[in-house]
Amino acid sequence: MQIGLKMARPEPKVIAEQSQPDGTVWQLLQTEKTYVITYQGQPFDLRVFGHSLSGSKFKYKRTSYSQLGTAQAQVRRFNSKFNTTDFDYITV
Repeated sequence: MQIGLKMARPEPKVIAEQSQPDGTVWQLLQTEKTYVITYQGQPFDLRVFGHSLSGSKFKYKRTSYSQLGTAQAQVRRFNSKFNTTDFDYITV
């Protein structure tokens, strides 16, 4: 192996595949683990409330991830945004 070259991400195992009328293909991928973000040790939902001309809207943010690095980065973002260290993740 040459130094300086990045290793490619391994190809995921496709469990099922469904073609859509718009030409996209949805693939159900197998994952080894799922990482759930927790607040004070408990799973939670995160809802963002926004105002617009058509009224108030809620948007729900993801709190579970199949990639460890993504979960760790999100924990850092939440801890920074809420000025706490109470966010962490668990493996399920």
